[in-house]
Amino acid sequence: MSTGAFEATKTSRAARARSSALLALPFALACVIVALVLERLGADVEMPLTLLLVPLFWVPTAVEVVFRTALPWPLQLTYLTFTLAGPFAGSALHVYWYIPRWDFFVHLYSGIMLAWLGLLIARRVEERLGVPLPRWFSLTVALFTAISFAAAWELCEFGSDVLIGTAAQHGLDDTMYDIVAGTLGGAVSIAIVLLAKRPRTIAPASLLKG
Repeated sequence: MSTGAFEATKTSRAARARSSALLALPFALACVIVALVLERLGADVEMPLTLLLVPLFWVPTAVEVVFRTALPWPLQLTYLTFTLAGPFAGSALHVYWYIPRWDFFVHLYSGIMLAWLGLLIARRVEERLGVPLPRWFSLTVALFTAISFAAAWELCEFGSDVLIGTAAQHGLDDTMYDIVAGTLGGAVSIAIVLLAKRPRTIAPASLLKG
C-alpha cells in the first residue's frame, strides 16, 4: 500500500470512528439527563448504575477502532436503543419491575440485534473470500448468533446469582422465556432480511439476491 493510500485509509477510519462517537453522544446524554430529572422528581433511580452504563454507548466506536472495521449505522442504532431500553430503562429506572413483560421484549429486540451481528460477520467473510456464502450457512450463523448470546447471557445471570448473590433469575420459566425471546428475535431478523432485503448494509450478498 502506498503512503497516500495508507493515509487515506487512516483518515477514513478516523472519520468513521468520529461519526460513531457522535451517533452515541445524544443517547449517553439522554441517559444521564433523564436519570437526573427523574431523581430530582423523587423517582427511584439507580444513579451509580446509570453512570457506569454511559461508556457502553461507545462500544461500537471502540469496536471500529480496535478491529479496524465499519459497523453499519442500523446495527449501531439497534445497539444504542437496546442499551437504553434494557440496562438503562429496565435496570437503572426499574422498568422491569413496573412492566413485567418489558424483559421479554428487550430479549426479543436483542435477538434481532444479535442476528444482524451474525449476518454482518457472514458478510465480512464473503468480502474476504470474494464469493457469496451459501444462503443456509448465512441464515444459520445469524440464528445461532442470537441463540448463543441468549444462552450465554442466562449463564452469566446464573453465575452472578450464585457467586455474587444477585437475583437476576426468577426460576426456570424466566430463563427459558428469555432464551425463547432471543431466538424469536433472531427469526424476526431473518424474516425481515429475506422478505424486505433489509438492512442492505448488513446482509450478506447471498441473501440480497432474488
